[in-house]
Amino acid sequence: MRRSLTSNSALRTPHSALQFEVPAPDFSLKITLASGQAFRWIQHEDWFCGLLGKTPVFLQQQQDSLLCRTADASVNPEDIRHYFALDLPLSDILDSFDVDAQIHQAIQDHRGLRILRQEGWETLASFICSAFNNIKRIKGMLERLCQAFGEPVAFNGFRTFAFPSAEILAATSERQLRSLGLGYRAHFLRATARRVADGQIPLSQLAQADYESAKRALLGCNGVGEKVADCVALFGLGHYEAFPVDVWMERAMRYYFRNRRVGHKKMHLFARRHFGSYAGWAQQYLYHYVRNYRSANSTQHSEEDMGHMSDTKLLGHGAWDMS
Repeated sequence: MRRSLTSNSALRTPHSALQFEVPAPDFSLKITLASGQAFRWIQHEDWFCGLLGKTPVFLQQQQDSLLCRTADASVNPEDIRHYFALDLPLSDILDSFDVDAQIHQAIQDHRGLRILRQEGWETLASFICSAFNNIKRIKGMLERLCQAFGEPVAFNGFRTFAFPSAEILAATSERQLRSLGLGYRAHFLRATARRVADGQIPLSQLAQADYESAKRALLGCNGVGEKVADCVALFGLGHYEAFPVDVWMERAMRYYFRNRRVGHKKMHLFARRHFGSYAGWAQQYLYHYVRNYRSANSTQHSEEDMGHMSDTKLLGHGAWDMS
């Protein structure tokens, strides 16, 4: 039986908890959590509520620092710094791929976005569920999965469920997973959970492997294609040269190919050469930029229009020459 989940309206601002601040220069909590990397953070007023492992945390940005409240003393400032990659010099990273007009505009519009360091299994399972899906549906699907099989956790009115382990999902039936609305993804998720639980897909080792080896292993999982493998490599394993390509990135990449349609392999090769070792960070800036441009102009342009707009219209200027 599916368990109930407290709605956003029932959340209360935390006022009885362990509290500490974490320096967070050159960082935007809101942009980072809205950029499509993670699906289970909830915004309530000016707080963001989520889980680090099985521990609920409340986060609030206060200029160049993060205020963190939690009930678990095991969560410390270093955990927050690690999860949000606050130990990395954002200026140096951005400078390394600020090489053309489109990415320059994306950086200007969304500076402060950082790549999260998420747990490998949750990232893999989440992006298997993301196939042919939008973010709203992905979030609903994952919440139902956690309600059905995750461990309940609560803090200051925030009640949710931890993400179920690979071992737990490996023991479920495909029918149970389908009942949560996963559709055909149920088969892939269960099969991959079994391989992870059996040690055939050692995610912690893949984080230490080189990118090509990690991606090759991920592509051996049921339901994992090029895009999902790159998302997991980037967001869950820390391989920053991974360059996920979906429909939004296909639109962004037309800028570099003069509106010509090219295959994903050619896009990957170009991106790694053009953006360098932080190509995945560049991808996330472009992805968020194009998605937000589309949203801001949805009343003026159809989706078909967006896919065929000129570089000048997308950028708003034509200041730099890509030749």
